[in-house]
Amino acid sequence: MGSCVPFDDEISFPERIKTLSNEELMEIWEETQRIERFFSSELHLEISFAMDYEHAIVTELSLRACKMPIP
Repeated sequence: MGSCVPFDDEISFPERIKTLSNEELMEIWEETQRIERFFSSELHLEISFAMDYEHAIVTELSLRACKMPIP
């Protein structure tokens, strides 16, 4: 999942994820969930950013599923 070259800051997250594989999208979603739980349990911070990423990822996966050809 990691990359030595960060994303261009001028491109939105929903646009960035269009080039990632389904597996990479699921890894990002999982990692955002872990980070949010860590902030909550270990640092006692109530930060909610995972839902934004989750929404973008689910939307992208849904669009891909609609575009898949039927065998």
